[in-house]
Amino acid sequence: MRYRIDTERVDLFDVNIVITMRVSLDNKVSFEDAKRAFDKAVSLHKVLNSKVVIEDSGEAFYVDNDEPQNSIAVTDLSLEELILENERKRFKVDKGEFIRAFVSSDGLVFMMHHLGGDGKSLLYFIETFMKCLSGEECEYLPFRSLGLSDLPKESKLPFYYELLSRSWNKKWQKEKKVFSFVDLDNAYSDFWKDRSTKIKLKRYSKDELGSLVKNAKNAGVSLTAYLITNLIKDTDAAMDVGLAVDGRPDGNRSMGNQATGISVKYRYDKRKSFEDNARAVFMAMRKKLDDTRARYLVLQFMGLLDPTLKDSLNLVHAGYFESKIASKVADLLGYGDKVKDISITNLTRADIPIDYGDLHIREIVFVPPVVSYAKNVFGIVTTGDVMTVARHIYSA
Repeated sequence: MRYRIDTERVDLFDVNIVITMRVSLDNKVSFEDAKRAFDKAVSLHKVLNSKVVIEDSGEAFYVDNDEPQNSIAVTDLSLEELILENERKRFKVDKGEFIRAFVSSDGLVFMMHHLGGDGKSLLYFIETFMKCLSGEECEYLPFRSLGLSDLPKESKLPFYYELLSRSWNKKWQKEKKVFSFVDLDNAYSDFWKDRSTKIKLKRYSKDELGSLVKNAKNAGVSLTAYLITNLIKDTDAAMDVGLAVDGRPDGNRSMGNQATGISVKYRYDKRKSFEDNARAVFMAMRKKLDDTRARYLVLQFMGLLDPTLKDSLNLVHAGYFESKIASKVADLLGYGDKVKDISITNLTRADIPIDYGDLHIREIVFVPPVVSYAKNVFGIVTTGDVMTVARHIYSA
């Protein structure tokens, strides 16, 4: 395996890039059984048996790795304590560490570096793990990602964007630096010495979720649009909301970062009803989601930038690196002081079974990372009749 990292390159040097999921089961699972299932599940996903290398040119690749460093352990820490402890410990993707799993009294916790995949990828790993745990046969799944060549032809950017990327790349050549994993270690150390994050969880029961869905349907909007409107209804300023979007062109169930994203800016109009505002938010979302070019704009444009310039954006955000062009581009692309007001990933109904033999998944909690271009991050997932919403922010 030798796969060039291009559209997902912005995840390589982000200092807060770990996706977390907690799976609550009806039955207790022994560590021995969990470890056997974990090791088997890891062996069945190509990306988890790779590692990342950065070449002297600045290009980065996934390559085969005979000694993956993915791990599972027992813990007595709470979910928030686990996140607090692990988000500041860099995942050694250069050694093949993409997933850390934990067996706790609250359930099974899975933490994955974004280069291991997106939110759906982690769900698919959990599905493989649960099948292995219950003794089911599992298939081998190849690595899949969204490189520039994988994006729809109709998503090709206007020539203006190509000119802009060429201009930035040309200016970057005068200050260009090829960053190493030592730089990333130092950036982690500097960034996390006086920072921490916190999470706030809300659980919607069957009746509460049913009421939300009914209200959204009566307003003629999606549940995501309804929830966004509720989040911004007490604000006076226009809010910049980013939404992660599944970019899988063929509905594959492989692990790999296959997410794209859109953003919507909207100022809640207090002269209108909540439902009218929700419809306006929904229409703004649909306009971009139904436009292939808008849907893949972020991936297309970021794919055109010099790989090391993309690395610099995160290191500028972390306060580790400074340069005139890197700082300018970071500000323009939302990696500076002005980041997305709200970032939402709604996995909707978990796209995996909830029953595996005698084992039943009662609930899943999904906590996305507070990435460099966001400050209020929400992870939403529905399991059976229960929806959980996790808000992840930096502590004051």
